[in-house]
Amino acid sequence: MINRGRSPAETGLSTMRPPRPTGSVTTPRASLRQPRPRVLRSAAAGIARSASILGCAAVVMTACSAQVTSVEASDEPESRVDTLIVSVEDVRNIANNEALAAHSHSDLRTPPPTDTDAPGPCRAAGISDFTFGTGWLEFRSAGYHDVTDDMSPGLPAMIETVSQAVAVYPDASMARGLLHQLESSLRECAGLRDPSYEFTLDKPDASTVRLSADGWSHVYREKSAVLMSVGVLGLEPAEEIANTVLQIITDRVED
Repeated sequence: MINRGRSPAETGLSTMRPPRPTGSVTTPRASLRQPRPRVLRSAAAGIARSASILGCAAVVMTACSAQVTSVEASDEPESRVDTLIVSVEDVRNIANNEALAAHSHSDLRTPPPTDTDAPGPCRAAGISDFTFGTGWLEFRSAGYHDVTDDMSPGLPAMIETVSQAVAVYPDASMARGLLHQLESSLRECAGLRDPSYEFTLDKPDASTVRLSADGWSHVYREKSAVLMSVGVLGLEPAEEIANTVLQIITDRVED
């Protein structure tokens, strides 16, 4: 099921966001040096709302970042889901941010519990046990973060983050059913107009669900019994970064 080879997309991404055909991946440029984003006050308010979807890893408070620690090397043998996760080195290149670092609180083998204070259908947003359901055979998540004070005066420091999670199921129909269930819940969530869960939902293709807001993008996809999730917050172009990481994971899953 798992393709251990690398996609050409792992070397970088375009600074532009042109429409592209379903299933395509951006052809990387030889050099990408995009300026670090300056988040304007108007956009920061939207990012702060989006942070509640991603949890502590994306909270717009410096105190949250103080709780994270570096990931320690593991002696566990590499599993199928491990081969799908995009490395921090590759994500640094894709996001053009050498300060991104892996943190242990995001390196999980089971989905984290959902936010029970969230409205019912919104509990599936982000990465949680509601997102991935039950019945999965293997699960792995990883998150890479950087704290920046590159904000407008008077605004708190922002954690820039790229999160990813993958789960392998017994068969493709189960993964496909979970994606459909996820889409249904997220559409219902969007319809609530809750200020903490303001996002736009669309489907670039039949196997992909995408959420987007100012400075934030989260995409889900199923392929061959694998359900995958990639979220980007505080980095630009968020949608392009998320799509590139997602495509790398997709290319590593065999048909």
